[in-house]
Amino acid sequence: MVSKIEWNDSYLLEIPEIDLQHKKLLEVANKLYDTASGSEESYKLNMAKVLKSLTDYTVYHFSAEEEFMRKYGYAGVALHKVAHDNFVSEVNHQILKLNTGTRDDGLQFYSYLANWVLNHIAKADRVWAAAVKPKL
Repeated sequence: MVSKIEWNDSYLLEIPEIDLQHKKLLEVANKLYDTASGSEESYKLNMAKVLKSLTDYTVYHFSAEEEFMRKYGYAGVALHKVAHDNFVSEVNHQILKLNTGTRDDGLQFYSYLANWVLNHIAKADRVWAAAVKPKL
């Protein structure tokens, strides 16, 4: 069984604007968990709205993060953007499945999503944050 992931301060990059967005991204992802682990009726009623919120916030966050990197002259922004674009592509592919999927499909998607986001913060985001922080 997939378990819900809660924010903890080990995920902080110590860039307040980005940390706040990461917290919000995990909150939005957790709405997916709540919907997928709830009743079948709730899943059918709310999943489309949750997925829309998730995709909208993800696109917003990635754009803001990339702009932040450009603003502070991070040389690896193009490569980082490729990782973001690949993730968005995969999310869009998965969303098509979830429109006719089951709650188990929703929980599997949540597991993928949460693991990708936390892994991305822990690895790729830490790299650019370390390069940018001295310029803040």
